[in-house]
Amino acid sequence: MRFRLQNLPSQLPWQPTLICHPPISSEVTITHPPGQDQLQKVRCYTLFFPGGRVYAGDTEGHLIALALVTHRQGRYSYTLEGSGVAGGGLATVQALLEAVASQLTADFVDAQFHHCPDLARADVFDLTAGPHLNIRLQTP
Repeated sequence: MRFRLQNLPSQLPWQPTLICHPPISSEVTITHPPGQDQLQKVRCYTLFFPGGRVYAGDTEGHLIALALVTHRQGRYSYTLEGSGVAGGGLATVQALLEAVASQLTADFVDAQFHHCPDLARADVFDLTAGPHLNIRLQTP
């Protein structure tokens, strides 16, 4: 099987964290501001960038296209599918994945998984060696 997601622990850090894993792999936790209920459910996803698009995978093995990516003059730009939110001027793939992650909410990603075709069975993606970012999104 060429598409594999790792199960992430269910422990909840209460401050946003970024844990880098060489060469280009990290984990980002996006949490609610202080004062909100901290016993919220957390959803775990992995963002992948094999080139051309950012894909999102969930812990159940589903895979969707999440953002269209362009690379011009050494800089990455993206447009989120489903919302049209865009960003650019990003120098590295790691910065690209972090910028995409910063725009995501659990509700938005869940809606995308519900409405977009599941690409996991397409068997055309080799995501195991490419850059990826593990994220945890708290539900409202």
